[in-house]
Amino acid sequence: MYPALPFGPITLPTGPLFAMLAIFLGLETAGRFGRRLGLRTDDVWNTGLLALLAGLIVARVWNVIQFWYVYSAEPTLIVSVRPSGFTLWPGLLAAAVTAYAYMLRHALSPIKIAASFAAGFLMAAGILAVSDYLTGAIQGLPSSLPWARPYFGEMQHPAALYRAVGYLLSIVFVWLASDPQRPGKTLWLVGLSAGVVLMVADAFASNLPVTSSWRTSQLAGFGVALIAAAALAIEESRSARKPLSSEMAAAATEAPSATGSTEAR
Repeated sequence: MYPALPFGPITLPTGPLFAMLAIFLGLETAGRFGRRLGLRTDDVWNTGLLALLAGLIVARVWNVIQFWYVYSAEPTLIVSVRPSGFTLWPGLLAAAVTAYAYMLRHALSPIKIAASFAAGFLMAAGILAVSDYLTGAIQGLPSSLPWARPYFGEMQHPAALYRAVGYLLSIVFVWLASDPQRPGKTLWLVGLSAGVVLMVADAFASNLPVTSSWRTSQLAGFGVALIAAAALAIEESRSARKPLSSEMAAAATEAPSATGSTEAR
């Protein structure tokens, strides 16, 4: 496929290039959703960038400590940046702690920030799915459909592009279906959309891990979509009860005043 992309006299690796593009467009999308939810775009960007920086530093340092016996033999590897040189979970934890600290410092709503970054995740995931297609990280099942793409002489479903299209369409869906006054709904809509995309798109992938007769990512998507759908149903039920409660309270307040005016007469 395309592990590297030529740009004039230079050639850039596809994976890192699209990773940077995903970060930029993901934060841009998060900023736009955040502004819709009443947040300042700068606050969304600052939260994301600080969390990203802290996550990368901690993930890298943790990896160096974990494999010190390797790095001590060749110290120059410490400054060698490669995907395998970062430890995921410590980095994610550091990013979450940093983001939460920034939100506390600037009195930002965690649920609004989370909803904004959830929408940004859809954009970033869509860009990374394009990268997976170009690098061949996700391959498709054999296909004879008109939009099948060749891969080493075999026509296949462009499963990674199915993911990309699904994620990008999900952004439009979430934008139209969300309510700026209910950021929690945005969060669950993103979960529902992402889960459905994984269930549908990954059915056409050929090289993803399998659990029983299902792709592991499909099972994960089903679980996320199920939880999100249940949360949306609960939130809609609560939202429907609130106006009724308000009307009953207003009626109860008006009743004594009406009785008092009748007695006065």
